[in-house]
Amino acid sequence: MSHIEQSDGFPAASAQAREGVVFPAGSGGIPAGQAGGSSGARWQTDWDSKIEPVSGNGWVNAVASTVLDGREVAVVGTEDATVRMLDMATGLPIGGPLTGHEHSVRDLATAVLDGRPVAVTAGDDGTARVWDLGAREQIGQMLELYRGPVNAVAATALNGRPVVVTASDDGTARLWDLATCEQIGDHLVRSYSDVWAVATAVLGGRPIAVTSEAEGPLQVIDLVAGRPLGELTGHDGPVQDVATTVLDGRPIAVTGGADDTMRVWDLATCEQLYSRPTTEPFAISSGLVDGRPVAVTSAQYVLADGPRHDNTDRVLRVWDLTDREPAGQVVDGPWFSQAQTVTPRGRLLVSSYAGLAALTLR
Repeated sequence: MSHIEQSDGFPAASAQAREGVVFPAGSGGIPAGQAGGSSGARWQTDWDSKIEPVSGNGWVNAVASTVLDGREVAVVGTEDATVRMLDMATGLPIGGPLTGHEHSVRDLATAVLDGRPVAVTAGDDGTARVWDLGAREQIGQMLELYRGPVNAVAATALNGRPVVVTASDDGTARLWDLATCEQIGDHLVRSYSDVWAVATAVLGGRPIAVTSEAEGPLQVIDLVAGRPLGELTGHDGPVQDVATTVLDGRPIAVTGGADDTMRVWDLATCEQLYSRPTTEPFAISSGLVDGRPVAVTSAQYVLADGPRHDNTDRVLRVWDLTDREPAGQVVDGPWFSQAQTVTPRGRLLVSSYAGLAALTLR
């Protein structure tokens, strides 16, 4: 469901390209090199766009991509409780914001429902909501929690129907039918601590989910049976985020922990393939760039003598997962990168305060 076939002929980006630099939207550009130099290949900024706030706070918390009416679009969830769409060719907004959440949008995923592109959003208001992106309206709602937000959401397919997995501060991960917004079976996870993150994959033809908790192991769950398959153990401390992709034909998970490591796991055996030291990653995404699996980590920038910068100064690293000991490429530019994703066409979408930037490997 994450693979999108695209045709050629997209119009050229309207913003001037800059090599190896991401800059805060609307700032006029910040020179490269302020957050470390790019190593190896260069990433080119195709465009950056300011997300105009509705209620005075336009921080970008989540981003995904899909195809709407034949064009690739970015779907953005913001701190001002709105969902927005941008044209991936130009960075220009498509229509106005979609409203319905009472508090900020923490995470989102895209899927296809009855041939229509939809987005599923996880909110601080304790709800997960489904949006028809073509009709620009909410078409369903899942959850109504009395304690805390929905932290993460991931989409996949179960027995030919689109489904969604949610992770919440009520200590649960749950499986939902996307068409009916009804829960399928019992809770996948029932924990005494918050469930922070979730990602989905396919193992042996069966959909699975990987979840992380504030206090507890990473769990690999068979969504058909609704039961755990195993645990991913090795991190010393909590895991902030998890992403999945395919390496050498097998599904893998990439995790980032408070122990300042990025770890790569074989989901068939639940064994760790390798780990790499990196500044504590608070956001991870994965996908294919030029046909090679990569992970993208976002973390606080650290000076040579050790102290970390504040949360407005972040560094983005791109890791080639093909090698057991991958070298990280650093994409220059200070930003508040709360959200990023790798699109099916191998571009990076990176948030920058109240804006979004699109990058292409050159």
